[in-house]
Amino acid sequence: MEKQEFSEAVNAYLSRTADSWQEFIVEDYYDSYTHCFDVLELFQEAQIKEIGDRIFAKIIKKIRRMER
Repeated sequence: MEKQEFSEAVNAYLSRTADSWQEFIVEDYYDSYTHCFDVLELFQEAQIKEIGDRIFAKIIKKIRRMER
């Protein structure tokens, strides 16, 4: 989720025009925030982990090719 999408969801939620997805985004963020989690930070961490996993897999693949 991009920050712009989140911002639009908050604006729609506050103006009472949010669709069900926007309501979910805002309410989930609020629930997470009350437990000291920042959804946007968790999302960024997930992206970083995914990139790290792909790099690690490519390194392992290259090592295995070199071992042949």
